[in-house]
Amino acid sequence: MKNLFQDNYENVKPLALKLRPKNLEEFVGQDKLLGKDGVLRRIIEGKNLSNIILYGPPGCGKSSLGEIISKTLNLNFENLNATVASLSDLREIVEKAKKELEYHGRKTVLFLDEIHRFNKLQQDALLSYTESGILTLIGATTENPYHNLNNALLSRTLIFEFNPLQKKDIEKILDRGSKYLDIVLPEEIKNSILEISQGDSRIAINYLELYKNSCYGYSKEEVLEIFRKRKASYHKEEDKYNIISAMIKSVRGSDPDASIYWMARLLSGGEDPRYIARRLIILASEDIGMANPEALLIAEAAMNASERIGMPEIRIILAEAVVYLAISTKSNSCYNAINKALQDIENGDMEKVPENISDKPIGYKYPHNYKDNFIKQKYSSKSRNYYIPGENRNEKMIAEKLEKLWKDK
Repeated sequence: MKNLFQDNYENVKPLALKLRPKNLEEFVGQDKLLGKDGVLRRIIEGKNLSNIILYGPPGCGKSSLGEIISKTLNLNFENLNATVASLSDLREIVEKAKKELEYHGRKTVLFLDEIHRFNKLQQDALLSYTESGILTLIGATTENPYHNLNNALLSRTLIFEFNPLQKKDIEKILDRGSKYLDIVLPEEIKNSILEISQGDSRIAINYLELYKNSCYGYSKEEVLEIFRKRKASYHKEEDKYNIISAMIKSVRGSDPDASIYWMARLLSGGEDPRYIARRLIILASEDIGMANPEALLIAEAAMNASERIGMPEIRIILAEAVVYLAISTKSNSCYNAINKALQDIENGDMEKVPENISDKPIGYKYPHNYKDNFIKQKYSSKSRNYYIPGENRNEKMIAEKLEKLWKDK
């Protein structure tokens, strides 16, 4: 039975929500996964759904697909956003899922947006509920799940990477939106929106709605001026991944001016400052490392600030971090060390822990009982050479210290 006030709820929905596809035939984009022979389409149509994670940029259809899956398979659908959800929210959904299964025989799909924001405790709880079959997980994230989710959860999910929508996809969505709004979209406006959207359907729909509302307070000229300013943020054939790459390479190459420019391009294009800060933390370890360990502290401080301070003030803090990292001495010795070690392990180097440093050691020598808090003893049965200090002042001192400690090893 239709609720008396249902139309009120429908009226306040944003246009992006109203235009969401209702089935796979209406879904636009991701042809490799959801086209006629796409692997994800076969899974859905075969009604053989398992826990999955959809990984890709904003506005590429992750949330829409979650709803389509639940409707196609006639499943109970629950929605959470990991940025605000707590363990009690998760438990509440589990209780609903148990009742849905008990009373109606229907399984529950939990669509968890921004899944990478769940901490370890929350991920462990989620893992136990999915393993028991109470919930089927569809996680969505804009971050690489292999970097942000624990291995236990990853091993029990299928990962599907979504790409930014192509211009032809955005054009289809704009045509659908224009028809829904009963407007004719001028070619100039359409081309502007296609360039602004950068593969993000939400941005495209928001600007379509802005154009529609131009007759309620904005002139057509004012709307075009807004579009022109937004278009200036990114060049025609570039997206944020090209620009963040340019920024990282400029910092790595010790060019503070180019680094600041590319970061400014990201910020003016509406990029989340937290995304920039996260990339700076990685860079501080990968490209600077032991040449200047303080670089990681500077990057981490910028990351913490980005969680508490928004635009425009955060631009100053990020600029300080970018300049500091750019002018810092560089070294990738730690990056190379862990890569070499992981490669050896992947190739079958699985050494047994020596008895003297095992959980129940035999013959372990406590370094603090000896002069200079050091005593030679075996920490590995093999001679390993992963960390090779770089040719910079800080790591030359490290190399001298290691040589002095371990000479005649």
